[in-house]
Amino acid sequence: DLFGSVEPLLPSLREDGVAVWVLGAGPYPPGVVALQELLDAASDELQPEDVWEPEDMNDTCLYIFTSGTTGLPKAARVSHLKAVMCLSFYELVGGASSRDVVYLALPLYHMAGSLLGVVGCLGIGATCVLKEKFSASQFWDDCRAEGVTVFQYIGELCRYLVNQPQRPGERQHGLRLAVGSGLRPDVWRSFQRRFGPVRIVETYGMSEGNVTLFNYTG
Repeated sequence: DLFGSVEPLLPSLREDGVAVWVLGAGPYPPGVVALQELLDAASDELQPEDVWEPEDMNDTCLYIFTSGTTGLPKAARVSHLKAVMCLSFYELVGGASSRDVVYLALPLYHMAGSLLGVVGCLGIGATCVLKEKFSASQFWDDCRAEGVTVFQYIGELCRYLVNQPQRPGERQHGLRLAVGSGLRPDVWRSFQRRFGPVRIVETYGMSEGNVTLFNYTG
């Protein structure tokens, strides 16, 4: 979906030796790697470890672009070690397990959605419900339909839910844990008063940082 934004930059990217990979049906200009064709042709057999195992866990695994609060977005380097550590995220925040169903509506190009969310689900073997776009009016219906037990938020999502008109059945759900960042104290209290005794674990970290905080006490 974003290829149209990148296409005008292709000549300068080629000059700088930057490879462009695209997932989705083409055709694409020369020099662009269409991943879907390669995935379709790939063998199901796992390659030997020396092909895919990093030589050093501190080597770069991927780059995640920060929001650019102090200027243009900047690429933050994420090591293999940091990516692997994200496998334990849901265990750290509330003892989630393979029995849980995690509701995720955060952008997958940010660390919260991709590494903490998707990779975190892989780490515990939980079911991940991916929502393409967050909808406050559909949220509780989705939770009931999918059997959601864990919700990963940013604070504004909870505010959207609290600001929705009250409706019957909004306390009839299986959600037991909400985890995320940026939840204001007044929204926190309103959320629990209105939707029931959901445990909330507030965390704080940065893609380019090396320290993470967890509020276990509430």
